[in-house]
Amino acid sequence: PPAAERLRALEEAVRLGKGSCFLLDARGEILTWFSTTRTDPATGEAFPELDPKHFSFNSSRGWCPECRGYGRLYPWLFQDDEENAPAVVVEPDSSWNDEAPLCDTCQGQRLNPVSRAVKLYFSDGSACSLPDLLRMSASELVASLRRLRLDPRGQAIVAELLPQIEERLHFLDEVGLSYLNLDRSAQTLSGGEAQRIRLAAQLGSNLSGVLYVLDEPSIGLHARDNHRLIDALQELRAKGNTLVIVEHDEDTMRHADSVIDLGPGAGRHGGEVLAQGTIEEISRNPASLTGQYLQTGMKHPLRGHYRPLPPRPGARQRKISENWLVLRQPSLRNLKGDDLFLPMGCLTMVCGVSGAGKSTLVRDLLLPAIRMAAEREQPVLKGSDWGDEGAAPFHSLHHGNFFKKVIEVDQTPIGKTPRSTPATYLGIFDVIRMVFASLPEAKMRGYTAGRFSFNTANGRCETCQGAGRIKFEMNFLPDAFLPCDDCGGSRYGPELQEIRWKDKSIGDVLQMTFEEARDFFDFHSQLSQACQLMVDTGLGYLSLGQSSPTLSGGEAQRLKLVSEVMKGLPTYKEKTRGLHSHHLFMLEEPTIGLHFTDCEKLIRLLHRLVDLGHTVVVIEHNLDLIAEADYVVEIGPDGGEAGGSILYQGDVAGLIPNQQSPTAPFLKTVFR
Repeated sequence: PPAAERLRALEEAVRLGKGSCFLLDARGEILTWFSTTRTDPATGEAFPELDPKHFSFNSSRGWCPECRGYGRLYPWLFQDDEENAPAVVVEPDSSWNDEAPLCDTCQGQRLNPVSRAVKLYFSDGSACSLPDLLRMSASELVASLRRLRLDPRGQAIVAELLPQIEERLHFLDEVGLSYLNLDRSAQTLSGGEAQRIRLAAQLGSNLSGVLYVLDEPSIGLHARDNHRLIDALQELRAKGNTLVIVEHDEDTMRHADSVIDLGPGAGRHGGEVLAQGTIEEISRNPASLTGQYLQTGMKHPLRGHYRPLPPRPGARQRKISENWLVLRQPSLRNLKGDDLFLPMGCLTMVCGVSGAGKSTLVRDLLLPAIRMAAEREQPVLKGSDWGDEGAAPFHSLHHGNFFKKVIEVDQTPIGKTPRSTPATYLGIFDVIRMVFASLPEAKMRGYTAGRFSFNTANGRCETCQGAGRIKFEMNFLPDAFLPCDDCGGSRYGPELQEIRWKDKSIGDVLQMTFEEARDFFDFHSQLSQACQLMVDTGLGYLSLGQSSPTLSGGEAQRLKLVSEVMKGLPTYKEKTRGLHSHHLFMLEEPTIGLHFTDCEKLIRLLHRLVDLGHTVVVIEHNLDLIAEADYVVEIGPDGGEAGGSILYQGDVAGLIPNQQSPTAPFLKTVFR
């Protein structure tokens, strides 16, 4: 029968069936059921009227009952005692080596079956559920929503909603985050990405008369996208708002109405307002260190020359020189399978726009593969050695066994407890306690090194329990901390204050800066060397006993770098026997929070590591660091699925004329 007649028959069947009917085939067997109500006519199961909570994985109405909306099966989910479950779960990055497996029920989509079954249909006949939509980037989602297939009622509803959605997603694009998938876990975002998301939300609020305080919003942002951030900040200002920005980025400073330069040094050496005014006034002020760098910049390369590169092996060359680390066909996430070549014993910078795949290539793929090759002592590690060949994230790794250690310096915090200090983190406080325990008076009293710990009952000040300060809980205000009156902040009891070396107690030593401690412990090579490294990285102003949670992100990362550099220094045995261990150092954006002068100190430290025979790989946007590289790898051309290609591999001079490079036009301005 004609289609119109069949539709009339279907409508009549639904009417007679009071909202439900079924189709039969020629043999009289049921093909499928139809229903106009929220009831399954085949099983009789009734479904609730849907509301927004059914599409939230943070609500019991919407989340998957197996994983409770986390998408992964964490061990604590199966604990009987719910009080033991963490209040906030830190989700791991959704990489190929996650410890927590995907939820079998929802396959990581987080929603229950009913919520996942609701779909939007598009003009080409395709359909998407909410998890499918959230896997898109902002630009992809906008394009998809414009293709919705809707009846007149649906068009009337979307006519008001779609402009609001597009406007909010447009703000993500304005701050350079259009490459992010909308279901990206917040725990996997960099500090700069998280801050720019909050900035995008403020752009959509249309508020005026607000004071915005931003702490380095350019973190993790490529120079190409920095103008978008600056445009967004200027848009907030144009609405009648006031912006106070703590920033080291040169472009951001040059667009500021007023600049305040503090110094002259850091810590106790700083705190003075050296200069204040427009960027031109700052640049002309001889007291401003920032102004001097803005006017003259760094002279690259700082060493006067770049290290020569060995001949690079060909794409199909089987026998590869031991001077090269080669990763064949990396294909994790958005990587497009281009072979990666890294020279041994050189300073390498990996650059590219945000979201291009730098961290995926280096941190999530290359480093674990090198660790496995080193552990197994395999000159060639096959992708099939990792798992099934069809699912392997790379084809092969050559010469990963060359390194004795793989040392990674990332942006994770170094300590969350006030009892963690730079001295304890570096491991030198154990040595300091042994020095004090070896003093004659300490031996006469029977004091061991353990007695000089501020965490033990016999040594610490009992009033503050070794914390050096007393916490006062304030109603409706943050907790306040004051130095302990009994120990004066030294953390120790009166007995240990009497044990002195060079007229200093161990409490006095903890209050020393690393600059002072370097000279104080000049008789001890390990202690003086550690303190000198802290000075070389620009952290000489920190005190040995400063609480780790009070350190900035840049300070914490440089402290972590010093800790790892100490592990990479040759041991006494290696020095005496002329042995050389080769380590791979990997750093991710170590310039976060660094002034121009600190960047220069960092560059010299990285070169020092390479001169010791190590290989240093840095993921970085900072143009001054890229200009110092012996070898540059650029990934792009854009973020997300539009990235993942290796655009260039070679020396800095070859990158600058590269027409495909998003970095090259900005790198030219560094060589003044």
